[in-house]
Amino acid sequence: MNDLSYIINPLEENLKKMLDNAGIYYRIFARQKGDASISRKLELKASKYRQNGDKMQDIIGIRIVFYFLDDVDIINKHLHNNEYYLSDSDSQKELREYQEKNRDFDNLTDKIFMPTRLNLIFRMNDNNANHLKRNLHEISKPDFDIELIDSTYEIQLRTVLSEGWHEVEHDLRYKTKDEQWWNECSDESRMLNGIYATLETSDRAMNQIFSTIAYKNYRKGDWSAMLKNHLRIHTIDSKLSDNLVSFLNNNKDVPKMLIRSDRELVINTLLNFISPLPLKMDNIVFLINRLCDTGNQSEGLKQMEPVVIKNLFDKQFGKK
Repeated sequence: MNDLSYIINPLEENLKKMLDNAGIYYRIFARQKGDASISRKLELKASKYRQNGDKMQDIIGIRIVFYFLDDVDIINKHLHNNEYYLSDSDSQKELREYQEKNRDFDNLTDKIFMPTRLNLIFRMNDNNANHLKRNLHEISKPDFDIELIDSTYEIQLRTVLSEGWHEVEHDLRYKTKDEQWWNECSDESRMLNGIYATLETSDRAMNQIFSTIAYKNYRKGDWSAMLKNHLRIHTIDSKLSDNLVSFLNNNKDVPKMLIRSDRELVINTLLNFISPLPLKMDNIVFLINRLCDTGNQSEGLKQMEPVVIKNLFDKQFGKK
């Protein structure tokens, strides 16, 4: 198959822009399926596709690997509202069916660790869809039924800690789940899930550790470190301005408001800004203040907003 980078690169760049605007820590990888991979998948699933009216949906795959577990959920929700979002991937649906059939206990999902795959399917815009169709029609391979390949792409969401496990599990267990020898490897399969449980626990523990550090920063009056560890977003600078530090030192109710701020709300707001907010630490403080109910906002902080930032906020939230 010809190189699909003319489709992949803009998709990847748009995702990077979205994540960078919110200051999220991540890594991103993209790939197109090779001819051998396409042939193998069509060989395995062609009859099922024809029977159910489905198609191959992941000829292009983009994987976003997050540093922090809660960012997976935030971006998952955000992408579900994208105009091009179609559905969860077939592999995710199949995984849920597989898990339902292989539970050891009924109705005990909160007591069982099992892998979570967040694989989302998006339709291509008309221009990219037409490019892909022309590309596919140029292929003269008897094992390629191009009518079974959809004009869609897949976005996969992972954490850094789970990424390696998912790679191993997907290739060596999930893809072979129908092999009879797995019937003799229930202990080993359970141990694989145990490894995943350890990684998920570590993901959750890491979030809690940084929350604890942020509270210690608050107790010590280190406002810059408090903000950094509480929000865990990438900013242009690493310190608050001297003027803002002085203000926080003299208005101790404001740091309390900052440490209590809703991280998810802050990131969702950054994701949905009409024009991107420059991610300076001072601006994040001003943003958190604006996100408070009108009666709880600090008028002193509002007076410190630079004119450009004030105008941006007024445009985003309306004057209040």
